Amino acid sequence: MKFRFFSILLIIVMLCGCGENVSTISDNSEQTAEQGIPVTGGTLELAMKKPETLNPLLNRDDSVDKVLRLIFEPLFVIDSEMQVSPNMAESYTLSKNGTAVTIKLKSGIKWQDGAPVTADDIVYSLRVLGEAAGDSIYKSCMDNVVSYSKTDELTAVINYSKPMALAGYSLCFPIIPAQYYKKGSVDMYPVGSGFYKFKDYTTVKEMNLVSSDSCFKGKPYITNVNVKIMPDKATQLQALSSGLIDCACVDINELGLLDSSLGRNAQHYNTNHFEYIGMNFKKPLFSNVNARHAIACIVPFEDIISDIYINKMTQSITPINPNYPYYSDTGADVYERDSNMANAFISAGGLTKNDFTFTILVNSENSVRVETARAISKAFNENGFNTSVEAVDFQQYTDRLSKGSFDMFIGGVRLRENMDVTHIVGTNGAVNYGGCGNSTTDALISAYNNAFDENSCKRTLNELNKALSAELPVIGIGFESEALVTGPRIKGLIQPALNNLYGNVNQWYIQMR
Repeated sequence: MKFRFFSILLIIVMLCGCGENVSTISDNSEQTAEQGIPVTGGTLELAMKKPETLNPLLNRDDSVDKVLRLIFEPLFVIDSEMQVSPNMAESYTLSKNGTAVTIKLKSGIKWQDGAPVTADDIVYSLRVLGEAAGDSIYKSCMDNVVSYSKTDELTAVINYSKPMALAGYSLCFPIIPAQYYKKGSVDMYPVGSGFYKFKDYTTVKEMNLVSSDSCFKGKPYITNVNVKIMPDKATQLQALSSGLIDCACVDINELGLLDSSLGRNAQHYNTNHFEYIGMNFKKPLFSNVNARHAIACIVPFEDIISDIYINKMTQSITPINPNYPYYSDTGADVYERDSNMANAFISAGGLTKNDFTFTILVNSENSVRVETARAISKAFNENGFNTSVEAVDFQQYTDRLSKGSFDMFIGGVRLRENMDVTHIVGTNGAVNYGGCGNSTTDALISAYNNAFDENSCKRTLNELNKALSAELPVIGIGFESEALVTGPRIKGLIQPALNNLYGNVNQWYIQMR
């Protein structure tokens, strides 16, 4: 078996057939829906948690953000290939030293109140985002920003404290109309430029939207959206199963809780959610690189991905996403599941199998992670190790990680779109619980993060990937995919993407009876 190797970062310890896009519209809803021809009308039923605000730049909740993206549009979007694509913006250009980005807006775009979209709106949005709470959804887009200004009605410039070759990933935030929001006290009455516009909100009950006539990307077939307020994800999944809502975003844990008929309507998309094996480098065993290589030769990666993740994961030994457009595995170490090779590494490290006695820590509510830990422990023990799995509640799990009270753990982290891995493998990384890291890795991370053009990014990321595959500061399992699951009423071309779940909702329609 061979394997190769998607904000305040949280250990998510996670913690964590398409119809045709036909423009013809018929008056016979029942007949045309059955033929796969889009019809206009109907209400899309969604759910979100109770919002603190309906201002997308101040919002801190992911479920609210997904819904607000129906009202607001970002400058750029990340497509299904994880590439940055123009949206409200026509283009962006980097200065020669990579520290300034010039953004050019598309002309003719209007806000839902009829006002034109201008560079003033970019500048105002950046100001609001800069003042937002540290855990607001798009706060990380302000990292390294030192100033910003308007140069003409459709052009703005952002200056950074360091080269930003991948600045496009930091420009995927929604913008809001300056003149409207400057009035104050309007955060619960949003005005955007998206497919839908705000109608009303009833606290702790629902929000209603109607299709917008002014969206620059066209008018959707579905005319109304009703968003029910629900306390948590479990309630949303129950509502989806019972037909109270039409769709929900699920991970591999949650997909197994749904009826198989709904599972068949799951549209999967790549994410930056990385699952991995973490090790305590304060333990002599795990600080020995040969021991880590031996472990990598025993873990049944392919079985885990096929049997536990039902092939909804991209295998990766390093925290560099193979789906990322700048990824290259040239020169990276490849590990095969080979007990003889593992034994050779054990000997090279001056170890015996008796030294491989440890416990694998995992959070008990994550059934996929528990199954993974058990499969890994079984493979270890079949090779003569002495390992066990300790499944504890989430609070105890995170407490022990933060205190370094573990041998090995199964964990997860959602990486930023620009593949900055500082937090997980950098020496002082925020979720570097195992204490891995060295000066060579830190230097390579810095070189990548400070690259001033795309070629430099590709080169330095490849060097970093090679170093991580050789050093194994963490042993990656892979990058999970997530899915947008829709109910039987929803038809049309459904193409969710990372951070752009409803990006083509204008091509959806409702099968009406």
